[in-house]
Amino acid sequence: MGDKVGLGWHKGYCNVCDLCIDGDHNLCPEQEGTIIGNHGGFADKVRAKDTSVIKIPEGLDFNAVGPLLCGGITVFNPLMQYDIKPTSRVAAIGIGGLGHLALQFANAWGCEVTAFTSESKMEEAKEMGAHHSLNSRDDSEIEKAAGSFDLIISTVNVDMNWDVVIKTLRPKGKLHFVGLLEAPLEISAAPMIMAQNSLSGSPVGSPATLRKMLDFAARHNIQPVTETYKMSEINEAFERLESGNARYRVVLERD
Repeated sequence: MGDKVGLGWHKGYCNVCDLCIDGDHNLCPEQEGTIIGNHGGFADKVRAKDTSVIKIPEGLDFNAVGPLLCGGITVFNPLMQYDIKPTSRVAAIGIGGLGHLALQFANAWGCEVTAFTSESKMEEAKEMGAHHSLNSRDDSEIEKAAGSFDLIISTVNVDMNWDVVIKTLRPKGKLHFVGLLEAPLEISAAPMIMAQNSLSGSPVGSPATLRKMLDFAARHNIQPVTETYKMSEINEAFERLESGNARYRVVLERD
């Protein structure tokens, strides 16, 4: 009693299916969303199953935990799933709510980190942990990085020249999607076959991975960039969010 806890994207799982038993609760077909499909998204109380509730480690800013339990776990999970090593070269496409956390996690993991982003965000990307930056709107610049990356985490929802992006992977490298694209992928299979590359995606993460992510964030002082509003300022918060100018997550706190 009295522990500070957090609740992520899911408030419950069946806990009896093969996926839950194997520890992949986030893939459970009976998963229950915390907000999606429910009323009371801004309520001050919520009911959840104990397996979904995560104790918050000492040293984490309470207002930072909310974005970590959604955006943070989304980009941390691929590092765990694919056994990324400190010697790996990792890139993130898009430096927004997800991408700015991907840079921090990959850097703290010990990886050599590259940001695919616009020129206006390159300096900011380096401050967040990128060792290198590529102009995501310049195919000729991306082509110069051919054969560079073990893992690319795509956080964007816009189309790119994916054939050019895939050529920046090293043999056996992976292009991993956590951003929902608006259009179907158009990709040439032959280069992927010859280099044994793969495409993948993942939704958030399991409770066990959430705990590891929060512990890792506390240990390495990983902090989402947030803008904080009081609950009474919720309309202003939504206007800021809808403007596309929020940096990079909006947090509501009780008055």
